[in-house]
Amino acid sequence: MKLIRVLLALSLLAAPLPASAHEQLVDQTPAVNSVVEAGRVKISLDFNNDLLVLSGSGAEILVTGPEGELLNKGCALVDKRNASLEIELDQPGEYQVAWRVVSSDGHPITDSFGFTLVNGTGFVADRSFESVPCEDPVLISDAADSAPEFGYWLLWVSLGLVAVGLFFYLRPKRKS
Repeated sequence: MKLIRVLLALSLLAAPLPASAHEQLVDQTPAVNSVVEAGRVKISLDFNNDLLVLSGSGAEILVTGPEGELLNKGCALVDKRNASLEIELDQPGEYQVAWRVVSSDGHPITDSFGFTLVNGTGFVADRSFESVPCEDPVLISDAADSAPEFGYWLLWVSLGLVAVGLFFYLRPKRKS
């Protein structure tokens, strides 16, 4: 009878748990490593589910220029499954975009990509242009995404230790 309880307990611990999938980026403009003409560039991130709209630092898109300078303050416009930002760019070179959004389950999602800007038309950017007004620049941290993974590993290791403890506690004892 104890053996059946042990097997039942172990089978419950080994049963697959439902996965909690976070929102995922399904489309973006500009594409990774694409070539973009100078002008008003719309950075658009489309996700598979609605994003949370939070005041303050809910969604950020940071654009860094060819010299490594931060070109905007970081705020992004969120509309259901889309986060976007428009910015005027005129300096040819490599640009980096770092973004952070909050999924509908409250977890932050971050990533980055690059694109190349060319200026064949002689466009001159208006440095005061802001499509999404915000007060302070935001620094995006990679630590926000790595913390939940560590928590999941800790959970699985703890469950394994509990299973081993149950096995030794409930196993049949030899009579001497």
